[in-house]
Amino acid sequence: MTTNILTTALLSLTAASCSAAPLLRTLPLPGYNPGEAQPRLAAARADAPFPNVESLLGTDPLDSLAVGDEELRDSLNSAPASDALQRGLREASVEGRLAAVRAAAYPRNVSADPLLAGVMLRLDQPAKLRAAAALAMGRIGDRIAVGSLSEALKDPAPEVRYAAALSLGRLPADGVATRLEHVLLTDPVWQARYAAAIALGRTRKAFAASALEDALSTDPAWQVRQQAARSLQDLGTIHAAAALRDALDDQDPSVRAAAGIGLAAIGDPEQRRIVAQAAAGETDPTVRAVLASAARLSRPF
Repeated sequence: MTTNILTTALLSLTAASCSAAPLLRTLPLPGYNPGEAQPRLAAARADAPFPNVESLLGTDPLDSLAVGDEELRDSLNSAPASDALQRGLREASVEGRLAAVRAAAYPRNVSADPLLAGVMLRLDQPAKLRAAAALAMGRIGDRIAVGSLSEALKDPAPEVRYAAALSLGRLPADGVATRLEHVLLTDPVWQARYAAAIALGRTRKAFAASALEDALSTDPAWQVRQQAARSLQDLGTIHAAAALRDALDDQDPSVRAAAGIGLAAIGDPEQRRIVAQAAAGETDPTVRAVLASAARLSRPF
């Protein structure tokens, strides 16, 4: 409950300080132009557009079922037969092929993975179709897709790398975190690094904290630094405390807020004292309120 309250406050802060930017974890990426410069921290917060990759699969109509009804949910899913998927992927229109990819994106529909990988890795296919295939493989959720998704991390289209990184974060396989760390620290496009930061938090691998700490300290994009702080909180490792303490002095208010929430949540009473001290010296009133609440309400894992 406490974490939900503080996360809501952080979302409000992000929306207030960045009216053109989307909410955390669902950053839309409308119409990205690779020739555009990355947004500068000193510039206004009207970020470079980028395609809304996550919308390519559409909303799962069964998502409203309760978590406890997973077996019912899966029994209601009706994935297409392999030959139907093959026919769909031969459609002349891109929208027709996208519809086939959407229809295959069901948990444990493992037979679709090879066909989707074939689409994802063909550079003559439209980037949005390759990205949708990458996201579908993540939704299917089988580790057989790790090799293909790892190849997609080298795709020339940033939206495909973004989608592949998000999907890898959903697959419990050895080596995934290492691949995501490489994207986080080296990809030239901040949106791909942002996706890698999200995915690393999902892996729950404690050793991933090192790359997230580096990103929190050095990444030029505030979006990536903010997500690195949130993912360090997801990992729940006390070893991240030093990096989160340093981020309390970040020039971006949303990064400072995320760092304070994370530090209070994963630290001991001494860490919460540091957050309270930061709140007392904070100049942004919204960040000050978030930090004060984090220091007062959070408890260590």
